[in-house]
Amino acid sequence: MVFVMNTKASALKRIQQHIEALNSPDQKLALRAEGYLMRYYGSRALEPLITACDHPNYEVRFRAVWALAHTHDPRAYETLLHLTSDPAPEVRYDATLGLGILGDARAIEPLIELMSIPDLEPSLEGVAANGLVRLGQQAAPALLLLLQSAVPSLRATVAYVLGDIGGISAVESLSRLLIEEDEDLQIAGIEALASIGTAECLALIQPSLNDVSERVRENAAYWCKDLSAACV
Repeated sequence: MVFVMNTKASALKRIQQHIEALNSPDQKLALRAEGYLMRYYGSRALEPLITACDHPNYEVRFRAVWALAHTHDPRAYETLLHLTSDPAPEVRYDATLGLGILGDARAIEPLIELMSIPDLEPSLEGVAANGLVRLGQQAAPALLLLLQSAVPSLRATVAYVLGDIGGISAVESLSRLLIEEDEDLQIAGIEALASIGTAECLALIQPSLNDVSERVRENAAYWCKDLSAACV
């Protein structure tokens, strides 16, 4: 029992040392501490990392939030969500992507909201999409609903996310984009289906080889050639 207690105390001491090193002016030391916290301690570092996410130095916050996401601990969710509106863009970026890394389904709606804000900084919109991709199939139902109702530019983004997530459940909905009047939507549908990459997707894309739009025809031709080779 004494040995277990001593080992736990030693681990906590090392965790605290790594937390303090996140604020080091030596960037290599700070980065190394972030890596140690992320790879070796997991949820054991949860509370110190949550505390560090409130540090006045934004560099500490964005390193702490990245390690916090990799704990994959549901208790980290609220802190990550809060930091998606941090004053520092670096922290907002890591917190938004961190919601996807955490793997908590509660992040689906906040990430969709971040991806949907028209005036949002472009990098954060993209990283929100990346976070949804990381959440995988659990995000697909909400994205499929959005695919039907959103403005064209957002529908295109949703299509790309669904393509990256993959899965046959999205194929029918994505195929409907191929008959839209908006060229960008058609191309988003083609490229999303190509990402899923089944023989059915190839068959759905092929009619676009005769589309009235040259851009759509060229895009369809490229992906049909690519998929034809892959589906042999």
